[in-house]
Amino acid sequence: MLAASDASTVGIFLDTDPRRQAVCDAVRRLAVDAGMAAYLVGGPVRDHLLGVPVKDLDVAVVGSAPSLAQKLAEVLGGQLKVHPKFRTATVSLSQFPRRSISVDLVTARRETYSRPGALPDVEPGTIADDLGRRDFTINAMAIPLSGADSDLVDPHSGRADLEAGVIRTLHRDSFVDDPTRMFRAVRYEQRFGFRIDDATLADMQSALAGGAMATVSGPRIDNELGRLISERHPLPGLRRATELGLLAAIHPAMPTMAHWDALDGWSSVPPGAQPADREWPATWDAALFWTMTHDQVASLAMKNPYRTRRCRYVDMLKEGMPMLSADGLLPSEVCAFLDYPRPEASAVYALTVALAFAEPVAAERIRRYLTEWQDLQPHLRGSDLLELGVPEGPAVGEALKALRKARLDGVTRTRQDEGTFVLQWVPPSE
Repeated sequence: MLAASDASTVGIFLDTDPRRQAVCDAVRRLAVDAGMAAYLVGGPVRDHLLGVPVKDLDVAVVGSAPSLAQKLAEVLGGQLKVHPKFRTATVSLSQFPRRSISVDLVTARRETYSRPGALPDVEPGTIADDLGRRDFTINAMAIPLSGADSDLVDPHSGRADLEAGVIRTLHRDSFVDDPTRMFRAVRYEQRFGFRIDDATLADMQSALAGGAMATVSGPRIDNELGRLISERHPLPGLRRATELGLLAAIHPAMPTMAHWDALDGWSSVPPGAQPADREWPATWDAALFWTMTHDQVASLAMKNPYRTRRCRYVDMLKEGMPMLSADGLLPSEVCAFLDYPRPEASAVYALTVALAFAEPVAAERIRRYLTEWQDLQPHLRGSDLLELGVPEGPAVGEALKALRKARLDGVTRTRQDEGTFVLQWVPPSE
């Protein structure tokens, strides 16, 4: 359902955030002075009409976008980055309080594809050309920021599809030209609670059957997977991408629906044991590549050093999972495994895969690590050990590690127990 701001005439874009509105006003003034037409396009228009928060701004310029971007950076004191090949530029405005704002300015253009999956060849065009090159109708609308005409530019009925909750491509070869659009269709469908149009679904299946995904480079696939697992709720999108065959098209060893079904177990993770926001994408990254070997991941040629390190850790977890399920494992042994290299990250990775493969013993131990053992420390501190006669230096650290291990395993329970335990580090009196 569209927001109350939706009307037959949208008029000049009015953002509830005065910072973004100030940026739009600056773009409008500069465009008028330069005799250019500037339009707010794509995601910001879609989100504005849906009444959801607009984040960064996308502007199409009939004229030179880099030229207008340079003036905008000078006026607002932003950082300018120009991409000459595509006649685009980005202005980053970090001086705004609470959150920086990024403005992407593109020269209105038409695009052609030399081969499926290739980056497009571009040439200057009209706003109609620019909207016609976009992925979905709901992203193919524009709001004029300059000029006398203030009507919503909507040549592909994007507003009607917003109202109907439909994800629809602009032409039948859209997924052949750019197969990464398939992932975007899934993200938008799940994020907004929309549905992919039947004809669009048929075009997607046709593109997959024709091997379209094989035409996309590893880094571009990596970027789309990263966006998918960075959604607020990644699991529905991962399930949908699996259901539609997108993951299998990347590599047949990627997770099946049974893998994601098992991850519904996140609901059984106790409060406080869920991964922190900064670890959330990394946790799903581990789940995403759990079913693949390190060599299989490397074959995707994603060239992402962070992913390489995560996959190396996933390999370590695979080797260690039988140990975490073994009979008679002591709490200190669980901690010795999960404390490395980063306690929080390593534990949530392990918990993800333990739940995914229904390892109840391992999962219970990892839950206890997160809720009890990770932060459990001895009653005595270093200063206490010095007072008890432990010599300064490495002996203090060794004693503290041993005390933590003893408390974890129930060998000691009280300060008095620990005092007795630590006497082995005290040199005998002469």
